[in-house]
Amino acid sequence: MFLQLANIRPFLGSMMGSLESWLLLRSLRTLHLRVPRQSDNAYGLVQWLAQAAGGEAYDGIPAGVVEKVYHTSVQGVDARGFDPRTQLEGGWNATFGLCMSKEVYARLMPHSTDYFIPATSLGGVESLIEQRVILDPSIDPRLLRISVGVEDLEDLKDDLRRAFHKVINHPQALDQPVPVSE
Repeated sequence: MFLQLANIRPFLGSMMGSLESWLLLRSLRTLHLRVPRQSDNAYGLVQWLAQAAGGEAYDGIPAGVVEKVYHTSVQGVDARGFDPRTQLEGGWNATFGLCMSKEVYARLMPHSTDYFIPATSLGGVESLIEQRVILDPSIDPRLLRISVGVEDLEDLKDDLRRAFHKVINHPQALDQPVPVSE
């Protein structure tokens, strides 16, 4: 991979900065270990969350929280006949979109998890979650981006279950004033 990058560098233009170089090296060092595990974990989470899409309660996910899951594994064949299962040989993308039923749920969710870090980055081994509207105001404010790491799948599910319950019972979600600590 290094030789391929070195060979195309003259055609791509300027040199990478030190941060970009560090991020690339961080990613490449664990790529062969990380990607299959992240793909399996993302697929497992997506299949689990998709059961609650449309507001249905499922396996500890409260009713009325998950609106829709965006991932190629739950996407059907489109009108042109494109089948997303042919897109990534050997696995699925480790990143997916989760549309919550309410904007307040999406705003609270990234800071209600223990395993998922509220951040934007790719290439590490940790699971991340972010409300997309923070970076792009044109995005639906209910949309979360989840980048799945190498943690145990059941731990990630448990973390999301706890977070969903925290979010729906949060004073902001219940239209109650948030207590001010003195």
